[in-house]
Amino acid sequence: MPFRDTNEVFGLPRNGPFQVGRGDGDNDEEVERGIGVPWTRDSAASYLYYDCTIGIVLDSGIVVHNRLPQVNPSLVDTLATIPIDDPRLDLITGFGVNIRCRDQYQDIIQRMGHARYWFRLWGRAMRVGYQVPIPGIKTIGRVPAIPYDRNPQWAYNSIAPGGNYSGLILWRAAWSLWYTTAVQPQPGSMPDTQSIPLADPSAHIHGNIRPPDEMQAPYSRADDNASPYSQGQ
Repeated sequence: MPFRDTNEVFGLPRNGPFQVGRGDGDNDEEVERGIGVPWTRDSAASYLYYDCTIGIVLDSGIVVHNRLPQVNPSLVDTLATIPIDDPRLDLITGFGVNIRCRDQYQDIIQRMGHARYWFRLWGRAMRVGYQVPIPGIKTIGRVPAIPYDRNPQWAYNSIAPGGNYSGLILWRAAWSLWYTTAVQPQPGSMPDTQSIPLADPSAHIHGNIRPPDEMQAPYSRADDNASPYSQGQ
């Protein structure tokens, strides 16, 4: 169907002084015309978002041992105070709930020779035109990081729903990777460059990255709340 001038739709003169749908600071051009999204001219600017986190799970190695009874137990601990088939059931009162252990022994607390740490690296990212490299950890506190397979390890790269951005593939990725160490990380040691993931790549996105001239860049038309503008005002 043909488009009608916005002023005519609102009952205003076609060339009236207030042009609905024009910007107030762009020399009477459609809002956002010619503004490109950062693309593949600079691969560092191809990330739409990037989120990567390291979490630490601590097993301090403390175990509580329940001491065995020193005599043959005739009764076990229970909240019941009387058998349900006791013929005196309707006559006995006052026992309430048994909340005291029949035997009182001090438990034994034992600790392992050292604590155990598990490190989880997880995150997600979305990128235009390039697959997302899945990060990993090589060292933790100058100690080699060992993949810990007892926790689920997973990662994927896939094409996002609606998977293209003006002709370029829109990649999304997610990962969850677990690590441990054979020896304790050195306390107070500064991590080297291989110990931590890269900084947020999406922070490199900046407005002066231009798309290729032959590629169409999306733009939106102005809204109906635009105000008149002229040069020199």
